[in-house]
Amino acid sequence: MKTILTIIFCSFFFIHALTAEEVEKNLSDARSAYNSGDLEGARFALQQAMYELDLAIGREILKLLPDRMGALLFNESDDEVGSANLGFVGLHLSRNYSNDQDQRAELQIIADSPLLAGINAILAMPVIGRDPNQKRIRVDGYRGLLQRSESSDGNISWDMQIPFGSSLLSVSFKDIAEENTIMDMANTIPIQQIARLIQ
Repeated sequence: MKTILTIIFCSFFFIHALTAEEVEKNLSDARSAYNSGDLEGARFALQQAMYELDLAIGREILKLLPDRMGALLFNESDDEVGSANLGFVGLHLSRNYSNDQDQRAELQIIADSPLLAGINAILAMPVIGRDPNQKRIRVDGYRGLLQRSESSDGNISWDMQIPFGSSLLSVSFKDIAEENTIMDMANTIPIQQIARLIQ
């Protein structure tokens, strides 16, 4: 128990969480519950502290994300950061980019994503397959998958998945025709810095 509390304290001070009072209160509650033999109460308080830390990490990651990707600007009011504190899903966040030509990029980061194993398995295969619309890519040193699709009215979309650690970065690009354009946009995402925060 003391080791877990030490790790949480170290993570807390490393991130400079904006929710310091909530984290400190939950850690104090966990310590009190543990000392009184209330293990369930201690677990709940630790989960709450981890939830607050996830939110603080998510806010720090949003600061790292670019304000623009090529001609697309981010919509601050659409930024979302969340965390499930039941042990199934951790941190998740999203940011949307758009312009006046209805081009869009929707970015998501999900810690402990259930899709991670499948994407890593595909990336480990010697050959992805014969689908000409799917290929391997590399962004900021991380391997990923890129899938191209075209709607019946000729609009081109791209879906990119990049696993890093136990997290998954997904970006959907809408109505952008050129692969070089979306790769330039993706290369503005500082994945290495994000990975250091999440680990």
